[in-house]
Amino acid sequence: MKTIAYTALHYGKDYLGYAIRSIIDHVDEYHVLYTSKGSHGHRTNLVCPDSREELKAIARAAAGDKLTWHEGVWTQEGQHRDAIHELVPDADVVLVLDADEIWEKGLAEHVVLGSPFGKSRTYRIPIIHYWRSFRRCVLHDPAYPIRVILPKIENGEATIDTYQRINHMGYAIRPAMMYYKWQLHGHKNEMRDFDTWFDEVYLKNRQVDCHPIGSEWWNPEQVEPLDYMPEWMQEHPYWGKDVIE
Repeated sequence: MKTIAYTALHYGKDYLGYAIRSIIDHVDEYHVLYTSKGSHGHRTNLVCPDSREELKAIARAAAGDKLTWHEGVWTQEGQHRDAIHELVPDADVVLVLDADEIWEKGLAEHVVLGSPFGKSRTYRIPIIHYWRSFRRCVLHDPAYPIRVILPKIENGEATIDTYQRINHMGYAIRPAMMYYKWQLHGHKNEMRDFDTWFDEVYLKNRQVDCHPIGSEWWNPEQVEPLDYMPEWMQEHPYWGKDVIE
């Protein structure tokens, strides 16, 4: 059985190496699908804060000889993500690894050893979302993303029943990176007024109703990060910061 992981990548140097570290021991190959343009349907004149050279060096250091680096231009997020099936057509299990997602200790092993889980093609995994630091987190959002694909099964979707979580760090980033991120985001047209959200919610570190589009679940709670994160996340430069700036 061939197990791979891949990242559809444009930016993400703050957490990319840590994300890779959380799954790399449990896959045969790791693929990066890099684009210099972004692939969520929006464009900006702003220069990406993360360079191709920085990202490639991080991926190589974390994945070693398991890394295969691909480059291309994709105009839509789905097209970008689906390209993995053309690039690695013989994969039996595909882990979808976003650059800002660190899998809890033991989760990747549980997923890989449990594959195939049944007759479904795609599987959702529970996820929690950190807000401006490692100690504030949205714990109860029920919208879980698809993070496991069994490409040789035609259809069906299920959720993996596990107490382990994916740690989503996409809102525990530098304000400059957050600003850039939302100029390209696939849900940009759905969000509330960006400048108001960025100034009044993100920069002021509001603690209720924080989601840029809106969600009753996005009310961060205080957490002990090691209840969810691998212990080696203590090596991260943002560890211990009250607010990431």
